Amino acid sequence: MFNLKGRIAVVTGASAGLGRQFALALAGQGADIALIARRKDKLEAVAAEVRARGVKCLVIPTDVTDSGQVKAAVKAVLAEYGKTDILVNNAGGGRPAPLLDYKDEDWRASLALDVDGVFYCTRDFGREMVKAGYGRIINIASILGKGGLGELPIADYATAKGAVINFTRQAAAEWAKTGVTVNAICPGFFASEANSPEAMATMNDFIVAHTPMGRPGQEGELDSTVCYLAADESGYVTGSICSCDGGWTCV
Repeated sequence: MFNLKGRIAVVTGASAGLGRQFALALAGQGADIALIARRKDKLEAVAAEVRARGVKCLVIPTDVTDSGQVKAAVKAVLAEYGKTDILVNNAGGGRPAPLLDYKDEDWRASLALDVDGVFYCTRDFGREMVKAGYGRIINIASILGKGGLGELPIADYATAKGAVINFTRQAAAEWAKTGVTVNAICPGFFASEANSPEAMATMNDFIVAHTPMGRPGQEGELDSTVCYLAADESGYVTGSICSCDGGWTCV
């Protein structure tokens, strides 16, 4: 079950953190991978780990906020592999600041990365999936897209991830009869490049207080969710918003 051999998976924001984990998880199930992010050196390091799983890996330095670069990435994947079966829209981030102090340019930059990038990649890779009659699109949202959090000044990120959640539902509804599914994962707090060990230590008290399991997520605890949504066996699942958060959103 969940054998992805012969499938082609594109992962954005794949140079570090959760993007790296998603790429390795899909490679572990047999998928050949295309890695997308801006930093070529870090992409090459992840690609070496992916190839060690015995699969192919293509590195495509890309800024997903630039629709022209996304279109070029689609062409590169098709030239190398001939198709795209799976897309994980993981690229994202925020610029925390108190709402009253938030700068226009920072707001626009966050929405460009977290919302525009998801739209461009979904539209342009999705177009090829719709033509082929098969696809699995997995958008990485956040528990912070489902509600606010008084302890962190993250209006940009929370707004953007809320948009990703409803974009997922709309895309799923439009493409429900095409063979392309569109779902989202809402992770809780996980260590990542943005959430450094120091940041996780600073946030630990409120993570524990808000999470019924009393701890942040651990490396590997998102793997089964992304592999499930990427697999043939999840073909009747679309428009689903899957929380992986230690119970954060159940209370």
